[in-house]
Amino acid sequence: MNSQNATITIKNKSDRQLNVKLMQGNERKNIVYKTDSIAPKGTIVFNLMETGFYFTKTRAILYDKKDVEKNDTIYSKDRPMQVISDKKRGYSNVTIEYKIKESKENSSVSITRKEFDH
Repeated sequence: MNSQNATITIKNKSDRQLNVKLMQGNERKNIVYKTDSIAPKGTIVFNLMETGFYFTKTRAILYDKKDVEKNDTIYSKDRPMQVISDKKRGYSNVTIEYKIKESKENSSVSITRKEFDH
C-alpha cells in the first residue's frame, strides 16, 4: 500500500525558539491539529492525512543570555490555506519560512497570547 500524504514544512530562519500550533479549519471555527517546537534555524514537517484548510499560530521566543533586556515573545498567525491530501487530486506540499528581523515584525498578523492559547 502506497501511503502518501500532504505536508506542511516549517523552516525557522530566525534566532527564536518557535512553538507552533497547526490549526485545522478557518479563522472562526478551528481545532488544534498538531503542535510542536522548532529550534532556531530548525525545520519541522507536519504530515496531513486529510484535505482541508490549515493555518499556523506561532509563539516565537527570543532568549538572550547576555542581554536579558532583549528577551521577548512574539505571537502571530498566518492565513488559512487549502491543503489537498487525496489520491485523485494529489498531495499538497507547502513550505512556510518563519523569518524575523529583530527590528521589525514579519508578514504574519500579530496576535495576543490569549489568541495563541485558544
